[in-house]
Amino acid sequence: MNSMKSVINQSAWKDVFQGFEIVGVAVRDRDTLQTLARKAVTPDEGSHLLDGQIPTRIASIFLSDPEDDNVGYQELEGFAYPRMGVSRHPFERPGGLVTGMGKDGNTWPFGGGSGPMEMICPGDRPATQRLRCLFGFTYSVGLGRKIFRRNAVGHWTRIEGIPMSRDEDELQAAGFTDIDAFSETDMYAVGGHGDVWHFNGREWRQMGFPTNEQLATVTCAGDGNVYITSEGGTLWVGQQSTWRELEKGGSSVLWNDTRWFDGKLWLASDYQLRVWNGRELVVPEHDGKPILASGHMDAHDGLLVVADLWSVSTFDGQTWRKVVEPFKD
Repeated sequence: MNSMKSVINQSAWKDVFQGFEIVGVAVRDRDTLQTLARKAVTPDEGSHLLDGQIPTRIASIFLSDPEDDNVGYQELEGFAYPRMGVSRHPFERPGGLVTGMGKDGNTWPFGGGSGPMEMICPGDRPATQRLRCLFGFTYSVGLGRKIFRRNAVGHWTRIEGIPMSRDEDELQAAGFTDIDAFSETDMYAVGGHGDVWHFNGREWRQMGFPTNEQLATVTCAGDGNVYITSEGGTLWVGQQSTWRELEKGGSSVLWNDTRWFDGKLWLASDYQLRVWNGRELVVPEHDGKPILASGHMDAHDGLLVVADLWSVSTFDGQTWRKVVEPFKD
């Protein structure tokens, strides 16, 4: 990592991050990061709380601003199992978005002006697993193959043409956990047990996939391939209904995020950060030294960001930079 001091100074770290664990990160633009953090609670404390009662904080970090004014945050209440994303052009105010698992899919815009509260689908529990911004529009993908698109401020519409799963026994077998696209007429959504769907500009169709393993992420990469990860950290490559296994994973957890950046596929889980070098998954290196990072990840506008529970780092293709790190008293 770059030896420069972190972007967030000790005072800001104490105000915003001390006592909290980072559970989400997103790149709004090259100079602005969004983080989602939740209060660190002991197992005993957690046993007496509903998930929506755990204090949640969202922060905007301004990488080019002076040290004494480069982070702002808000407290959120009532967001169970929150997910964070971003909103960009064509919306006038780019910013962050946080949604929870409630029955209405309550979603809070922040960072480019805050609020008012939006509802993805009132009363129909969109069960968002991920928010992804593609070609300016933010998509919510959730259990039971539900996909919604934010077409205007406060206005989300369901993507039609995909049979929804309503049966409780089928919810785990049917996607979605991730979505990505080469274009608005070449999109992939994955999840459930080998549940892969493709949109060709006219209709969504279910694709064949070689396994019924649980699927975690999908990336439409700059090399023209589609990469999918499944349980155990296994990596697949292909398109439509033609897939092959690149590497059998030996992990006990799924990959949290996969992104194409700097001409390579990057993968992040709770325990590791890896890069596919064309032959195998390897630990990324910089100046001959391994980059030890893990957690959640995003990439946009020439910037990769990786965040574990307590720290945030960025990579611009040349330099690794520590943005947030714990300060010792």
